[in-house]
Amino acid sequence: MTKLTEQEKQELLTDAASISRRRDFEKLQVNTRVLTPEQYLDFLSWAGTFMKEKHLDRPPVEGVFLL
Repeated sequence: MTKLTEQEKQELLTDAASISRRRDFEKLQVNTRVLTPEQYLDFLSWAGTFMKEKHLDRPPVEGVFLL
């Protein structure tokens, strides 16, 4: 795992202390709604119409990928 530089650490701490940033995250929580499985499938079907890549054009995923 990559270690953060001192500058990156400071940027994260500054961002975490930002009142406006906290308000932005609060807005995200307020504006959320839970979709039913049917609504989620409708969304995926709608979003899929914008995807131009065909899954057969991509090579298969090989190896182990850990997030």
